[in-house]
Amino acid sequence: MKFLMVFIGGGLGAVLRYLTGLLSQKVWPSSIFPIGTLISNVVSTLLLLGFMAFWFQKSQNIYWQLLLVTGLCGGFSTFSTFSFETVWLIKSGHQGLALANVLISVVGIVVVLWFLSRKVAL
Repeated sequence: MKFLMVFIGGGLGAVLRYLTGLLSQKVWPSSIFPIGTLISNVVSTLLLLGFMAFWFQKSQNIYWQLLLVTGLCGGFSTFSTFSFETVWLIKSGHQGLALANVLISVVGIVVVLWFLSRKVAL
């Protein structure tokens, strides 16, 4: 049952990630910056710590935790896609955008996690 919860959550997260990418392409059609991946990673981080970590302090239901945290957030966050897109930006001659992508994604998310961890006891 635990594997099934991770499987379902991961599938939902992957579909949400795909839809986020499609929507970002419609909103910013001429952008070469991987905004969809950035949005997925930031939203997953906010969702994981901003809501779920707080909720799971009160509820110890392992099945919901596996479905939502391990599955959904794991499927929705996109480190491998982030890495691929960063290398693509570098190879395409957009070193500045690649650096911005790394700084925003890594430093930005760490800062967000730090602020959220002050609000939610981990």
